[in-house]
Amino acid sequence: MAVVQPTTSKKAVMRAGKTLAECYENQCELEAEALDILNNWRLSHSYPLEKIRLHLEKNSKLVDSKALIGQRIKRVPSIVSKLQRFSSMRLDRMQDLGGCRAVVSSVSDVYEVVKRVKGSRILSEFKNEKDYIKEPKLGGYRGYHLIYIYKNKKYEKLNGLQIEMQIRTAVQHSWATAVEVVGAFTAQSLKSSQGSVAWLDFFDLVSNYFQYIEEGMKFSKSPSDLKQLADAVNAIPFIQACVVTANHIDKEKHEWASYFLMEFNPSEGKINIRSYPTNLLKQAGDDYLAAEKRCKAVIGAEAALVSTNDLKNLRIAYPNYFADTRTFMNNLGRVLR
Repeated sequence: MAVVQPTTSKKAVMRAGKTLAECYENQCELEAEALDILNNWRLSHSYPLEKIRLHLEKNSKLVDSKALIGQRIKRVPSIVSKLQRFSSMRLDRMQDLGGCRAVVSSVSDVYEVVKRVKGSRILSEFKNEKDYIKEPKLGGYRGYHLIYIYKNKKYEKLNGLQIEMQIRTAVQHSWATAVEVVGAFTAQSLKSSQGSVAWLDFFDLVSNYFQYIEEGMKFSKSPSDLKQLADAVNAIPFIQACVVTANHIDKEKHEWASYFLMEFNPSEGKINIRSYPTNLLKQAGDDYLAAEKRCKAVIGAEAALVSTNDLKNLRIAYPNYFADTRTFMNNLGRVLR
């Protein structure tokens, strides 16, 4: 594969990160020079990421032959948003610009993969780890993260770059997918614990109940606390409507469209989807407002305006998100039945 190496110093990378964070906070246009530095810096992680991903894949497949493996370079909006949210964060020290993921069958598989990865030979240096299964993140995220510092004699400029491994169960992964789906359709960064308190509380509680499922706990009756939160955000029909809308957009191939308005009316049992080019964004906003007003008059009705970029990023982060969302809905049904 082509190898991209850093073209600037770490101090220049740090300054570019600060500049971009300030632009984000002040809602001004991101500076071109700072963006170029950021792009070169994140792409420099591609080669180390590929090498460390292969190491994760080898060890994961030994534990679970059906393990799903993925990798990604962090998106610019996610990088800049993270720099803005955490004042002490530095672009040159960000640990997850390059990330790879293994999705395995069970919690015991997660810990076995971690044991094998840490116990096997790898040129890169182990830095730290986070067990978000025993101590979930604020908001309910669960998984196990390992950070490695890349080392290589051939490409010395890549030495010191950090790569993150994420090891999750299929249930934990389905939860993360659902958070991303709802975040994309409601224009909220739910995975960063930003947005609707009702949705955040819902996913936090779902995470707890999904953990109970993985521990083999059986529910004698539907948990009233979760059912109340699910009803408050109209979770089940809204997530189903999001998936139907995304599937429709994929099949119809609207290359010219930049925005899609989804309006779900449960009393009619149908979903209306309208598409808009970039130059009709104001019209899309006006129609969205009108749809929200209509939905207020119908119990369970929902409206959402989603951009094609949001859906594209969702597909990149979660290539199997249709299947993952079905897994989430099935597990949610197991709790609420």
